[in-house]
Amino acid sequence: MLMAKEPSKFTVKYGYRAVVPIAIITIFALYLLIEYFITGRNNSFMLAFSIVFFLIALLLFVGFSITISQRITKKYFSKETMIGQTGRVLKGVPANEIGTVVVKSEDWSFVCDEDTIDNELVTVVAVQDDSATLKVRKSS
Repeated sequence: MLMAKEPSKFTVKYGYRAVVPIAIITIFALYLLIEYFITGRNNSFMLAFSIVFFLIALLLFVGFSITISQRITKKYFSKETMIGQTGRVLKGVPANEIGTVVVKSEDWSFVCDEDTIDNELVTVVAVQDDSATLKVRKSS
């Protein structure tokens, strides 16, 4: 029985629609560069085009990575989407001290008005100004 191949982390992060055009442009640029060196002709046209295509691929990569990361951050980790989420305390801490909680499969710093214990469920009630620390309360 054949197992399905897991997609690479790069593909999962940026998506196939971003990876395929960049891969095609990069392969074409490599082809032009190899052709330039193999033929031995002093054809600066091929060298210039390969550099241009590498730059286009680089710009597309940077553009896609910025756009995709902003979209993911806005969709999954904005203040509005975090409030009301349930998390699990990794290590209990006394009241009003900073601890670590797992919310949406990510580790976050948190502060709670009550003492917390390991593996306790908590609910996010606010995201503090640093955007990395959550204000939580114990789940009922």
